[in-house]
Amino acid sequence: MKYTYIILLSFFSSLLAGQQEMTLEKALAIGLENNFGIKIADKAILIAENNNTWARAGRTPTIDLGGSFSNNFVNDNNPASFLQGTYYNGSLGATANANWVLYNGGRIALNKEQLNLAVNQEQLNKSSDINLLFRTIYQQYYEVIFQQEQLEVLNKVLTLSQDRLAYETTKKEFGSSNSYNLLQFETALLADTNAIISQEQRIEVAKRNLNNTLDLEDYEPYIYTDRLSITTEDIDEEKLKKSLSEDNYTLKSLQMIAALNQLNTGLAKSATRPTVSVSGGIGFAKNGFKFFADDPNTGDPFPFLPSTRFTGNIGANLSWNLYDGGVRRDDIQSAKMQEEIDQLTIIEAKAELNNQLDILIDNYYNQLEILKLTDRQIRVTQQNLDITEERFKSGQLTSLDYRNVQNQYLNAAYSKVGAIYSLLVTKSEIDFLVGMFGE
Repeated sequence: MKYTYIILLSFFSSLLAGQQEMTLEKALAIGLENNFGIKIADKAILIAENNNTWARAGRTPTIDLGGSFSNNFVNDNNPASFLQGTYYNGSLGATANANWVLYNGGRIALNKEQLNLAVNQEQLNKSSDINLLFRTIYQQYYEVIFQQEQLEVLNKVLTLSQDRLAYETTKKEFGSSNSYNLLQFETALLADTNAIISQEQRIEVAKRNLNNTLDLEDYEPYIYTDRLSITTEDIDEEKLKKSLSEDNYTLKSLQMIAALNQLNTGLAKSATRPTVSVSGGIGFAKNGFKFFADDPNTGDPFPFLPSTRFTGNIGANLSWNLYDGGVRRDDIQSAKMQEEIDQLTIIEAKAELNNQLDILIDNYYNQLEILKLTDRQIRVTQQNLDITEERFKSGQLTSLDYRNVQNQYLNAAYSKVGAIYSLLVTKSEIDFLVGMFGE
């Protein structure tokens, strides 16, 4: 989680400085701080850690306390009864019983391992959520920058249109142009203005999408000053595939499931072994007896007779189911086959993920070539625009010709901005696939 700590440090530093500029590091830190899924994952980890005890696994003894209090009044007129007449019999007592499983086929250790894996699984879920969250924030952040740079291109084109309209208006005043040419430039200017209004709306939507991901309750008018840029680098495919094999969260989740199923095989085998336990208990009771009659020998009433009783016991139990019709044997066989299924699933997932990585790497290199072409295209269209402007001023080209070249420049500028953005997105997809954002 070193990457996460660096982001948090950058975030709090910006808060102390009172900045209202949104940076990628700040967006990642806010998302990590506010995201409800991450908060829920933290609570799930705490629950799993709280449950991860030897007592829950079954190693420690259990002790039960009990108490009783009874009062009985009996009026017995049965001639065959030992006591005839009315009498009272009461008691007040307490007991303590303990039971301790010493051996149950190894299930205690397997239960504890399951609890350990439950903690690891929740921690893995959190890291996977962070990996997904950071990819989303990364792409949405650069979506804002991308839309802003498209607006910048449109503003440049609008400036050209305004200059050409002013130039054409001046020419008309001197009688060297006409209303038709002026109308063409006014139409182009209106189209450019409309495109800018639509683009500003796209920027607003992109910002609000990012704010929603960051779980910001109120809309914050942050300023985005970053520029779309990419540092071209050669991709180490071997290193990426190694990272994919070790850090991809889909594979980690499948390996976690496989580990749990291996424990299920152990639990199935433990059912074939005996269970040994010891138990013991102590008891105390205070009893009282009163016969409501006179002693025929003395003529005095029978006295109240109190008594005290202590009890204690200790024992051992052995239980071993030797035959159950083959059910446990079938359970073991099924568990082993599930282990084989798990390994096949992991192999299949690795092949699919490596294929995805190969496609992304190919896309990355293809987009690098496209970016190089757009650089050349920008230079060509800029030269063409300069030449066209001179020829237009000399009257060799019409306003429609100039607008066509202007659109060529616009498309080339759009292509360059789009190529850089596509490279950034593809690189983020590679980082996401190899689990880099969750580190």
